[in-house]
Amino acid sequence: MAIGIVVLILGSVGAALALLIVHEPGFYRRSAMPPGPARQHNSGAFVSECAKLVDEIRNHTQQKWYATFTDAQINSYFEEDFIRSRTDQVFLPAGISAPRIAIEDDKIRLAFRYGRGAWSTVISIDLRVWLAKQDTNVVALELQGLHAGSLPISAQSLLERISEACQRNNIDVKWYRHNGNPVALLRFQTDSPRPAVQLSKIELRKGLLVIGCRSNLPSTKALVTRLTQLTHIP
Repeated sequence: MAIGIVVLILGSVGAALALLIVHEPGFYRRSAMPPGPARQHNSGAFVSECAKLVDEIRNHTQQKWYATFTDAQINSYFEEDFIRSRTDQVFLPAGISAPRIAIEDDKIRLAFRYGRGAWSTVISIDLRVWLAKQDTNVVALELQGLHAGSLPISAQSLLERISEACQRNNIDVKWYRHNGNPVALLRFQTDSPRPAVQLSKIELRKGLLVIGCRSNLPSTKALVTRLTQLTHIP
């Protein structure tokens, strides 16, 4: 009798955990872009905005540049040109697919599917983002929440992956804690004593991301090459 009760309790706990893990966050479902002309248009708009920024930097028509992206454009890109150009195979680690974001007034909510089939889950991350005021080309990312489905999980493995990815892409990363949350300080163009391009603005609005930068040097070839790689569509 006692063994049966224990088995029943363990089975109930296991079923509850399984339901928590396979749960899809509401923002992840809402961020899905259905296939069709609208998704193709939004993906093309994202690529065009990136190409416009590259062209302005290459031709030096001005000393300051801005790019504006909606979360609908970004999520459409993830479903369309990101896959068609096989960029997903370059930037997404094994086992990760279907990334989506939701941009709010003070944070970015990022989620992706991890694993395959019935045992896959949606990993969601809440990030507050701001540009460091006292340093050049330093972006701060505060990790405010990390869940597998609706189940909170430890951030340690994610922090290690972020550090590894940054190192591979010539981004210096340092960690500290703010209000109990881990914060990554990402320093770009670490191999240049005087970066050619300086980030001047990162602004989040509801459904909107605005990025600004300005030129420090006549040559911005390195940045142009990198942006071209990210937005190239064979």
